[in-house]
Amino acid sequence: MRRTDREVKDLDSVFDIIERCHVVHLGMVENGKPYVVALNFGYERSGDNLILYFHCAMEGQKIDILKENPNVYFQMDCVNEFIPGSAERPCAFCWRFDSVMGSGKIKFVNDLNEKIHALNKLIQHVGRTDEVFSFPAASLTRTCVLQVQSNDFTGKHHE
Repeated sequence: MRRTDREVKDLDSVFDIIERCHVVHLGMVENGKPYVVALNFGYERSGDNLILYFHCAMEGQKIDILKENPNVYFQMDCVNEFIPGSAERPCAFCWRFDSVMGSGKIKFVNDLNEKIHALNKLIQHVGRTDEVFSFPAASLTRTCVLQVQSNDFTGKHHE
């Protein structure tokens, strides 16, 4: 990170940023061309590792790309406040944000219990609840669940 003064080094603080984010941008590469999608996500912490969960349809461009190349890059941000400058200080115009970015490899979750766990993490994060849900068998069979485990992620805070 070029601006080390903005790096969030405390892992608990990085996970605090993740908790406050609602959408992750997942970047992948198809034949040398980047492809990025915005997704809701769930997550959990495993020691110093971040585990992200996503759900989607069982087919489509994203799935085709990930089957060929499971390497991904992710980025999420929150807060997003405009900070005004002035005519005297035009360079003071900026944007306040907190962000997390990193890389990992996609795993297609097929085990039924893992899928239920991942979908619960996703709904709990998006819905801001600790409630545990059960899912109809038909929904589970037609829902693709993706997991990214990462120990290569950083946080950034810009005031």
